[in-house]
Amino acid sequence: MPRLGHKKSRNGCVQCKRRRVKCDEQRPCSHCARHGVECSLTSQDGAPPPPPSQRASYSAASQTSGDSPHAAASTQRSGSSPHDDSSELAQAFSTRSSISPHAVRSPNNTEMAMTLATTGEKGSTIPAHQNPFDMLSRTIMERDIMGSFTSQTPVQDWHRDLQLLHHYSTCTSVTMSEVESIRRCYQIVYPSIGYSSKAVMHGILGVAALHLAHLQPGPRNKWLLISTNHQNRAISEFRLTLPSITQSNCDELYALSSLTTVFRCASLPIPTDPHQPDPIDDTIETFMLTRGVNEVLKTSYHWVGAGPLAPMLVPERLAPFVPFGSATVTRLDEFGLQAQFDEMRVLVSHEAFDPPLRATLLGGLADLALCFHRVVSQPEDREPGMVVMFPIRISPEFIFLTRQRHPAALVLLAYWCCLVHNHSNYWWWGDRGKRVVRAVAEVLEDRWRHYLEWPLQYVSDDANIGRSKIIR
Repeated sequence: MPRLGHKKSRNGCVQCKRRRVKCDEQRPCSHCARHGVECSLTSQDGAPPPPPSQRASYSAASQTSGDSPHAAASTQRSGSSPHDDSSELAQAFSTRSSISPHAVRSPNNTEMAMTLATTGEKGSTIPAHQNPFDMLSRTIMERDIMGSFTSQTPVQDWHRDLQLLHHYSTCTSVTMSEVESIRRCYQIVYPSIGYSSKAVMHGILGVAALHLAHLQPGPRNKWLLISTNHQNRAISEFRLTLPSITQSNCDELYALSSLTTVFRCASLPIPTDPHQPDPIDDTIETFMLTRGVNEVLKTSYHWVGAGPLAPMLVPERLAPFVPFGSATVTRLDEFGLQAQFDEMRVLVSHEAFDPPLRATLLGGLADLALCFHRVVSQPEDREPGMVVMFPIRISPEFIFLTRQRHPAALVLLAYWCCLVHNHSNYWWWGDRGKRVVRAVAEVLEDRWRHYLEWPLQYVSDDANIGRSKIIR
Protein backbone atom coordinates (compact mmCIF):
# COMPACT_ATOMS: atom_id res chain seq x y z
CA MET A 1 0.00 0.00 0.00
CA PRO A 2 1.58 3.35 -1.05
CA ARG A 3 2.37 5.88 1.63
CA LEU A 4 -0.02 8.81 1.88
CA GLY A 5 1.35 12.01 0.38
CA HIS A 6 4.26 10.22 -1.27
CA LYS A 7 4.72 10.50 -5.02
CA LYS A 8 7.00 7.93 -6.59
CA SER A 9 9.39 9.31 -9.18
CA ARG A 10 12.40 7.97 -11.04
CA ASN A 11 13.53 11.38 -12.26
CA GLY A 12 15.71 12.26 -9.28
CA CYS A 13 19.39 13.05 -9.59
CA VAL A 14 22.11 10.42 -9.53
CA GLN A 15 23.57 11.76 -6.30
CA CYS A 16 20.27 11.42 -4.36
CA LYS A 17 19.76 7.91 -5.72
CA ARG A 18 23.23 6.99 -4.53
CA ARG A 19 22.48 8.42 -1.07
CA ARG A 20 19.00 6.79 -1.09
CA VAL A 21 17.22 10.04 -0.25
CA LYS A 22 14.20 11.62 -1.93
CA CYS A 23 15.16 14.17 -4.58
CA ASP A 24 13.02 17.28 -5.04
CA GLU A 25 14.11 17.34 -8.72
CA GLN A 26 15.02 21.03 -8.71
CA ARG A 27 18.01 22.13 -10.80
CA PRO A 28 20.18 21.70 -8.80
CA CYS A 29 18.23 19.72 -6.21
CA SER A 30 18.22 20.99 -2.63
CA HIS A 31 20.31 18.08 -1.31
CA CYS A 32 23.14 18.69 -3.78
CA ALA A 33 22.95 22.44 -3.22
CA ARG A 34 23.20 21.92 0.54
CA HIS A 35 26.18 19.60 0.22
CA GLY A 36 27.86 21.80 -2.39
CA VAL A 37 28.23 19.04 -4.97
CA GLU A 38 27.47 18.92 -8.68
CA CYS A 39 23.88 17.76 -9.34
CA SER A 40 23.39 15.52 -12.37
CA LEU A 41 20.14 17.36 -13.15
CA THR A 42 22.13 20.47 -14.05
CA SER A 43 24.22 18.66 -16.67
CA GLN A 44 23.00 18.64 -20.27
CA ASP A 45 23.03 14.88 -20.62
CA GLY A 46 22.25 13.87 -17.04
CA ALA A 47 25.40 11.75 -16.94
CA PRO A 48 26.61 10.77 -13.47
CA PRO A 49 29.86 12.22 -12.13
CA PRO A 50 33.06 10.19 -12.42
CA PRO A 51 33.77 7.46 -9.86
CA PRO A 52 35.34 8.45 -6.52
CA SER A 53 38.78 7.29 -7.56
CA GLN A 54 38.76 9.80 -10.39
CA ARG A 55 37.17 12.57 -8.36
CA ALA A 56 39.77 12.34 -5.62
CA SER A 57 42.73 12.34 -7.98
CA TYR A 58 44.78 15.37 -8.78
CA SER A 59 45.10 16.25 -12.45
CA ALA A 60 48.44 17.58 -13.59
CA ALA A 61 47.02 18.81 -16.86
CA SER A 62 46.60 22.55 -17.38
CA GLN A 63 44.54 24.68 -19.76
CA THR A 64 45.66 27.58 -21.90
CA SER A 65 43.99 30.81 -20.89
CA GLY A 66 44.59 34.48 -20.21
CA ASP A 67 45.16 35.43 -16.58
CA SER A 68 43.96 39.02 -16.29
CA PRO A 69 41.54 39.31 -13.39
CA HIS A 70 39.53 41.84 -15.41
CA ALA A 71 39.61 39.84 -18.60
CA ALA A 72 37.54 37.07 -17.05
CA ALA A 73 38.74 34.90 -19.91
CA SER A 74 40.63 32.40 -17.77
CA THR A 75 39.86 28.73 -17.38
CA GLN A 76 40.40 26.71 -14.24
CA ARG A 77 42.79 23.80 -13.93
CA SER A 78 41.53 20.56 -15.32
CA GLY A 79 39.10 18.84 -13.00
CA SER A 80 37.56 22.15 -11.94
CA SER A 81 34.15 20.65 -11.16
CA PRO A 82 33.38 20.40 -7.45
CA HIS A 83 33.72 16.93 -5.98
CA ASP A 84 30.65 14.84 -5.28
CA ASP A 85 31.24 14.21 -1.60
CA SER A 86 33.63 16.22 0.54
CA SER A 87 34.27 13.23 2.81
CA GLU A 88 35.64 11.20 -0.12
CA LEU A 89 38.11 13.90 -1.03
CA ALA A 90 39.08 14.26 2.60
CA GLN A 91 39.85 10.54 2.72
CA ALA A 92 42.12 10.94 -0.29
CA PHE A 93 44.45 12.97 1.89
CA SER A 94 46.75 11.19 4.27
CA THR A 95 45.98 11.36 7.96
CA ARG A 96 49.45 12.84 8.19
CA SER A 97 48.20 15.97 6.43
CA SER A 98 47.20 17.56 9.75
CA ILE A 99 43.50 17.89 8.81
CA SER A 100 41.54 17.02 11.91
CA PRO A 101 38.59 14.66 11.20
CA HIS A 102 36.43 16.97 13.28
CA ALA A 103 37.39 19.95 11.11
CA VAL A 104 35.96 18.54 7.87
CA ARG A 105 33.05 20.70 6.68
CA SER A 106 30.59 20.43 3.86
CA PRO A 107 31.31 23.00 1.12
CA ASN A 108 28.84 25.88 1.04
CA ASN A 109 26.28 26.19 -1.75
CA THR A 110 28.28 28.66 -3.79
CA GLU A 111 30.80 25.92 -4.55
CA MET A 112 28.25 24.90 -7.19
CA ALA A 113 29.01 28.14 -8.96
CA MET A 114 32.25 26.74 -10.35
CA THR A 115 30.43 24.35 -12.69
CA LEU A 116 29.04 26.42 -15.55
CA ALA A 117 28.36 24.51 -18.75
CA THR A 118 29.17 26.30 -21.98
CA THR A 119 28.93 25.10 -25.55
CA GLY A 120 30.21 26.40 -28.84
CA GLU A 121 33.33 28.32 -29.74
CA LYS A 122 31.72 31.52 -30.98
CA GLY A 123 29.34 31.99 -28.09
CA SER A 124 28.40 30.51 -24.76
CA THR A 125 24.95 28.99 -24.95
CA ILE A 126 23.70 28.37 -21.43
CA PRO A 127 20.50 26.40 -20.78
CA ALA A 128 17.82 28.14 -18.72
CA HIS A 129 18.44 25.88 -15.72
CA GLN A 130 22.13 26.84 -15.79
CA ASN A 131 21.71 30.60 -15.94
CA PRO A 132 25.14 31.98 -14.98
CA PHE A 133 23.63 34.56 -12.65
CA ASP A 134 22.09 31.87 -10.45
CA MET A 135 25.35 31.88 -8.50
CA LEU A 136 25.13 35.63 -8.00
CA SER A 137 21.51 35.49 -6.86
CA ARG A 138 22.47 32.67 -4.49
CA THR A 139 25.12 34.89 -2.94
CA ILE A 140 22.51 37.56 -2.29
CA MET A 141 19.87 35.08 -1.12
CA GLU A 142 22.28 33.75 1.52
CA ARG A 143 22.51 37.22 3.07
CA ASP A 144 18.71 37.40 3.71
CA ILE A 145 18.16 39.93 0.95
CA MET A 146 15.01 38.56 -0.66
CA GLY A 147 12.99 38.75 2.56
CA SER A 148 13.10 41.53 5.11
CA PHE A 149 15.39 43.79 3.10
CA THR A 150 12.98 44.11 0.21
CA SER A 151 9.99 44.84 2.43
CA GLN A 152 11.69 47.55 4.47
CA THR A 153 12.88 49.86 1.71
CA PRO A 154 10.84 51.42 -1.11
CA VAL A 155 12.05 50.44 -4.56
CA GLN A 156 10.57 53.28 -6.59
CA ASP A 157 12.17 56.58 -5.54
CA TRP A 158 13.38 58.55 -8.55
CA HIS A 159 14.72 61.43 -6.41
CA ARG A 160 16.88 59.05 -4.38
CA ASP A 161 18.04 57.18 -7.49
CA LEU A 162 19.11 60.42 -9.17
CA GLN A 163 21.12 61.18 -6.06
CA LEU A 164 22.76 57.75 -6.28
CA LEU A 165 23.54 58.10 -10.00
CA HIS A 166 25.09 61.52 -9.40
CA HIS A 167 27.17 60.16 -6.53
CA TYR A 168 28.32 57.23 -8.66
CA SER A 169 29.34 59.44 -11.60
CA THR A 170 31.14 62.07 -9.53
CA CYS A 171 32.55 60.05 -6.61
CA THR A 172 32.26 56.25 -6.68
CA SER A 173 33.52 55.73 -10.23
CA VAL A 174 36.83 57.50 -9.54
CA THR A 175 37.53 55.26 -6.53
CA MET A 176 37.44 52.04 -8.53
CA SER A 177 40.95 52.16 -9.99
CA GLU A 178 44.03 54.33 -10.32
CA VAL A 179 44.24 53.62 -14.05
CA GLU A 180 42.65 56.56 -15.87
CA SER A 181 41.27 54.53 -18.78
CA ILE A 182 39.54 52.15 -16.37
CA ARG A 183 38.14 55.03 -14.34
CA ARG A 184 36.61 56.44 -17.50
CA CYS A 185 34.97 53.10 -18.21
CA TYR A 186 33.35 53.10 -14.78
CA GLN A 187 32.42 56.78 -15.03
CA ILE A 188 31.18 57.01 -18.63
CA VAL A 189 30.79 53.62 -20.30
CA TYR A 190 29.01 51.85 -17.44
CA PRO A 191 26.23 54.48 -17.14
CA SER A 192 25.87 54.45 -20.94
CA ILE A 193 25.28 50.70 -20.81
CA GLY A 194 22.94 51.22 -17.87
CA TYR A 195 20.67 53.55 -19.85
CA SER A 196 19.54 50.57 -21.95
CA SER A 197 19.94 47.88 -19.29
CA LYS A 198 17.86 47.89 -16.11
CA ALA A 199 20.12 45.25 -14.61
CA VAL A 200 23.30 47.31 -15.04
CA MET A 201 21.59 50.49 -13.81
CA HIS A 202 20.43 48.67 -10.69
CA GLY A 203 24.00 47.44 -10.24
CA ILE A 204 25.37 50.98 -10.56
CA LEU A 205 22.88 52.36 -8.05
CA GLY A 206 23.57 49.47 -5.68
CA VAL A 207 27.32 50.08 -5.66
CA ALA A 208 26.77 53.83 -5.21
CA ALA A 209 24.54 53.16 -2.18
CA LEU A 210 27.17 50.79 -0.79
CA HIS A 211 29.80 53.50 -1.18
CA LEU A 212 27.56 55.96 0.70
CA ALA A 213 27.15 53.37 3.46
CA HIS A 214 30.94 53.36 3.74
CA LEU A 215 31.17 57.16 3.79
CA GLN A 216 28.23 57.90 6.11
CA PRO A 217 28.25 55.80 9.33
CA GLY A 218 25.08 57.50 10.63
CA PRO A 219 22.59 56.40 7.94
CA ARG A 220 24.69 53.34 7.04
CA ASN A 221 21.88 50.83 7.56
CA LYS A 222 19.57 52.80 5.28
CA TRP A 223 22.11 52.84 2.46
CA LEU A 224 22.90 49.15 2.94
CA LEU A 225 19.24 48.27 2.56
CA ILE A 226 18.94 50.40 -0.57
CA SER A 227 22.10 48.88 -2.00
CA THR A 228 20.88 45.37 -1.33
CA ASN A 229 17.52 46.02 -2.99
CA HIS A 230 19.18 47.34 -6.15
CA GLN A 231 21.60 44.41 -6.29
CA ASN A 232 18.77 41.93 -5.89
CA ARG A 233 16.84 43.52 -8.73
CA ALA A 234 19.92 43.63 -10.93
CA ILE A 235 20.38 39.88 -10.58
CA SER A 236 16.66 39.17 -10.98
CA GLU A 237 16.63 41.09 -14.28
CA PHE A 238 19.48 39.04 -15.67
CA ARG A 239 18.21 35.69 -14.47
CA LEU A 240 14.99 36.27 -16.39
CA THR A 241 16.40 37.72 -19.58
CA LEU A 242 19.81 36.15 -20.19
CA PRO A 243 19.57 32.91 -22.21
CA SER A 244 23.08 33.17 -23.63
CA ILE A 245 26.22 35.28 -23.80
CA THR A 246 26.43 36.96 -27.19
CA GLN A 247 28.31 39.77 -28.86
CA SER A 248 25.33 42.07 -28.29
CA ASN A 249 25.00 41.52 -24.54
CA CYS A 250 28.58 40.75 -23.46
CA ASP A 251 29.30 44.34 -22.37
CA GLU A 252 26.13 44.38 -20.31
CA LEU A 253 27.08 41.08 -18.69
CA TYR A 254 30.65 42.19 -18.03
CA ALA A 255 29.59 45.48 -16.42
CA LEU A 256 27.11 43.85 -14.07
CA SER A 257 29.55 41.06 -13.18
CA SER A 258 32.27 43.49 -12.13
CA LEU A 259 29.82 45.60 -10.11
CA THR A 260 28.44 42.52 -8.37
CA THR A 261 31.96 41.35 -7.51
CA VAL A 262 32.65 44.71 -5.85
CA PHE A 263 29.42 44.31 -3.92
CA ARG A 264 30.49 40.86 -2.68
CA CYS A 265 34.01 41.93 -1.77
CA ALA A 266 32.80 44.81 0.40
CA SER A 267 33.16 43.92 4.04
CA LEU A 268 30.50 46.17 5.57
CA PRO A 269 28.23 44.36 8.06
CA ILE A 270 24.67 43.44 7.08
CA PRO A 271 22.11 44.78 9.61
CA THR A 272 20.03 41.59 9.88
CA ASP A 273 22.99 39.27 10.50
CA PRO A 274 22.76 37.94 14.10
CA HIS A 275 26.54 37.64 14.01
CA GLN A 276 29.26 38.48 11.57
CA PRO A 277 30.30 35.70 9.19
CA ASP A 278 33.57 33.89 9.74
CA PRO A 279 36.20 35.97 7.86
CA ILE A 280 37.83 32.88 6.34
CA ASP A 281 34.62 31.31 5.06
CA ASP A 282 33.32 34.68 3.86
CA THR A 283 36.51 35.24 1.87
CA ILE A 284 36.25 31.78 0.32
CA GLU A 285 32.71 32.65 -0.76
CA THR A 286 34.17 35.74 -2.44
CA PHE A 287 36.66 33.43 -4.18
CA MET A 288 33.81 31.29 -5.49
CA LEU A 289 31.91 34.26 -6.89
CA THR A 290 35.03 35.64 -8.56
CA ARG A 291 35.82 32.28 -10.12
CA GLY A 292 32.25 31.76 -11.24
CA VAL A 293 32.05 35.16 -12.91
CA ASN A 294 35.37 34.43 -14.56
CA GLU A 295 33.99 31.15 -15.94
CA VAL A 296 30.88 32.86 -17.27
CA LEU A 297 32.75 35.61 -19.07
CA LYS A 298 35.74 33.74 -20.47
CA THR A 299 34.10 32.99 -23.83
CA SER A 300 33.23 36.65 -24.40
CA TYR A 301 36.77 37.94 -23.92
CA HIS A 302 37.36 38.69 -27.60
CA TRP A 303 34.06 40.54 -27.87
CA VAL A 304 34.70 42.70 -24.80
CA GLY A 305 38.23 43.40 -26.03
CA ALA A 306 36.84 44.80 -29.28
CA GLY A 307 34.30 47.09 -27.60
CA PRO A 308 34.15 50.14 -25.32
CA LEU A 309 35.14 48.12 -22.25
CA ALA A 310 38.47 47.01 -23.75
CA PRO A 311 40.51 49.07 -21.21
CA MET A 312 39.05 46.93 -18.42
CA LEU A 313 41.08 43.97 -19.64
CA VAL A 314 44.38 45.75 -18.83
CA PRO A 315 46.53 43.65 -21.21
CA GLU A 316 49.42 46.08 -20.75
CA ARG A 317 49.62 45.02 -17.09
CA LEU A 318 50.32 41.39 -17.87
CA ALA A 319 53.74 39.82 -18.21
CA PRO A 320 54.30 36.74 -20.39
CA PHE A 321 51.62 34.11 -19.98
CA VAL A 322 52.04 31.48 -17.26
CA PRO A 323 49.90 28.34 -17.81
CA PHE A 324 47.31 27.37 -15.24
CA GLY A 325 48.59 24.51 -13.10
CA SER A 326 52.20 25.69 -13.29
CA ALA A 327 54.28 24.73 -10.27
CA THR A 328 57.02 27.25 -11.06
CA VAL A 329 57.30 29.73 -8.19
CA THR A 330 58.10 33.20 -9.56
CA ARG A 331 61.18 34.80 -8.00
CA LEU A 332 60.58 38.00 -6.02
CA ASP A 333 64.15 38.90 -5.06
CA GLU A 334 64.01 42.39 -6.55
CA PHE A 335 60.93 43.22 -4.51
CA GLY A 336 62.32 42.14 -1.14
CA LEU A 337 59.85 39.27 -0.74
CA GLN A 338 61.92 36.23 -1.62
CA ALA A 339 62.74 35.28 1.99
CA GLN A 340 59.04 35.02 2.81
CA PHE A 341 58.33 32.79 -0.18
CA ASP A 342 61.37 30.60 0.55
CA GLU A 343 59.90 29.99 4.00
CA MET A 344 56.53 29.09 2.51
CA ARG A 345 58.18 26.65 0.12
CA VAL A 346 59.59 24.85 3.16
CA LEU A 347 56.07 24.75 4.61
CA VAL A 348 54.33 23.29 1.54
CA SER A 349 57.08 20.67 1.20
CA HIS A 350 56.62 19.49 4.79
CA GLU A 351 57.23 15.76 5.25
CA ALA A 352 53.86 15.41 7.01
CA PHE A 353 52.07 15.98 3.70
CA ASP A 354 51.60 13.26 1.10
CA PRO A 355 52.84 13.91 -2.48
CA PRO A 356 49.41 14.75 -3.98
CA LEU A 357 48.76 17.21 -1.18
CA ARG A 358 52.20 18.76 -1.59
CA ALA A 359 51.53 19.16 -5.31
CA THR A 360 48.29 21.04 -4.59
CA LEU A 361 50.01 23.31 -2.07
CA LEU A 362 52.96 23.95 -4.38
CA GLY A 363 50.51 24.96 -7.12
CA GLY A 364 48.87 27.37 -4.68
CA LEU A 365 52.25 28.82 -3.78
CA ALA A 366 53.10 29.29 -7.47
CA ASP A 367 49.79 31.10 -8.04
CA LEU A 368 50.40 33.27 -4.99
CA ALA A 369 53.91 34.23 -6.12
CA LEU A 370 52.65 35.11 -9.59
CA CYS A 371 49.89 37.26 -8.11
CA PHE A 372 52.39 39.09 -5.89
CA HIS A 373 54.68 39.66 -8.86
CA ARG A 374 51.92 41.07 -11.07
CA VAL A 375 50.76 43.41 -8.30
CA VAL A 376 54.15 44.74 -7.20
CA SER A 377 55.50 45.15 -10.75
CA GLN A 378 52.66 47.49 -11.79
CA PRO A 379 53.28 51.16 -12.58
CA GLU A 380 52.40 53.76 -9.97
CA ASP A 381 48.77 53.90 -11.17
CA ARG A 382 47.71 50.54 -9.81
CA GLU A 383 44.74 48.42 -10.82
CA PRO A 384 43.24 46.68 -7.74
CA GLY A 385 41.65 43.98 -9.88
CA MET A 386 45.08 42.38 -10.17
CA VAL A 387 44.71 41.16 -6.59
CA VAL A 388 41.98 38.68 -7.55
CA MET A 389 44.34 36.82 -9.86
CA PHE A 390 45.06 34.44 -6.97
CA PRO A 391 41.48 33.24 -6.34
CA ILE A 392 40.94 32.91 -10.11
CA ARG A 393 44.01 30.72 -10.64
CA ILE A 394 44.02 28.41 -7.60
CA SER A 395 42.72 24.86 -7.93
CA PRO A 396 39.48 23.50 -6.46
CA GLU A 397 41.59 21.17 -4.33
CA PHE A 398 43.37 24.14 -2.78
CA ILE A 399 40.03 25.77 -1.97
CA PHE A 400 38.91 22.51 -0.37
CA LEU A 401 42.00 22.50 1.84
CA THR A 402 41.30 26.06 2.90
CA ARG A 403 37.73 25.19 3.79
CA GLN A 404 39.00 22.32 5.92
CA ARG A 405 41.44 24.66 7.69
CA HIS A 406 44.55 22.89 6.47
CA PRO A 407 47.47 24.77 8.08
CA ALA A 408 49.57 25.29 4.94
CA ALA A 409 46.58 26.45 2.86
CA LEU A 410 45.63 28.88 5.63
CA VAL A 411 49.15 30.33 5.73
CA LEU A 412 49.06 30.95 1.97
CA LEU A 413 45.63 32.57 2.35
CA ALA A 414 47.05 34.83 5.06
CA TYR A 415 49.88 35.91 2.76
CA TRP A 416 47.39 36.76 0.01
CA CYS A 417 45.45 38.81 2.55
CA CYS A 418 48.56 40.95 2.98
CA LEU A 419 47.87 42.10 -0.59
CA VAL A 420 44.28 42.78 0.40
CA HIS A 421 45.47 44.82 3.39
CA ASN A 422 47.83 46.71 1.11
CA HIS A 423 44.79 47.59 -1.05
CA SER A 424 42.57 48.61 1.85
CA ASN A 425 42.68 52.15 0.52
CA TYR A 426 40.02 50.87 -1.90
CA TRP A 427 36.90 51.15 0.22
CA TRP A 428 35.28 47.87 -0.80
CA TRP A 429 38.09 45.78 0.68
CA GLY A 430 37.63 47.41 4.09
CA ASP A 431 39.63 45.62 6.80
CA ARG A 432 39.08 42.17 5.29
CA GLY A 433 42.81 41.45 4.98
CA LYS A 434 43.50 42.21 8.62
CA ARG A 435 40.49 40.24 9.86
CA VAL A 436 41.34 37.12 7.84
CA VAL A 437 44.99 37.03 8.93
CA ARG A 438 43.95 37.33 12.58
CA ALA A 439 41.27 34.67 12.11
CA VAL A 440 43.90 32.33 10.66
CA ALA A 441 46.13 33.00 13.66
CA GLU A 442 43.29 31.97 15.98
CA VAL A 443 42.67 28.58 14.37
CA LEU A 444 46.25 27.62 13.51
CA GLU A 445 47.97 25.17 15.82
CA ASP A 446 51.00 26.40 17.75
CA ARG A 447 53.47 24.32 15.71
CA TRP A 448 52.52 26.25 12.57
CA ARG A 449 52.22 29.70 14.10
CA HIS A 450 55.75 30.90 13.29
CA TYR A 451 54.83 30.90 9.58
CA LEU A 452 52.39 33.73 10.34
CA GLU A 453 54.92 36.10 11.87
CA TRP A 454 55.33 38.22 8.74
CA PRO A 455 51.61 38.39 7.79
CA LEU A 456 50.66 39.38 11.35
CA GLN A 457 53.31 42.09 11.41
CA TYR A 458 52.28 43.34 7.98
CA VAL A 459 48.56 43.75 8.66
CA SER A 460 49.27 45.36 12.04
CA ASP A 461 50.97 48.29 10.32
CA ASP A 462 48.52 50.63 8.58
CA ALA A 463 51.47 52.35 6.92
CA ASN A 464 51.46 49.39 4.51
CA ILE A 465 48.03 50.40 3.16
CA GLY A 466 48.39 51.83 -0.34
CA ARG A 467 52.16 51.22 -0.49
CA SER A 468 52.92 50.77 -4.16
CA LYS A 469 55.73 48.24 -3.79
CA ILE A 470 54.08 46.35 -0.91
CA ILE A 471 57.06 46.68 1.42
CA ARG A 472 59.68 49.36 2.04
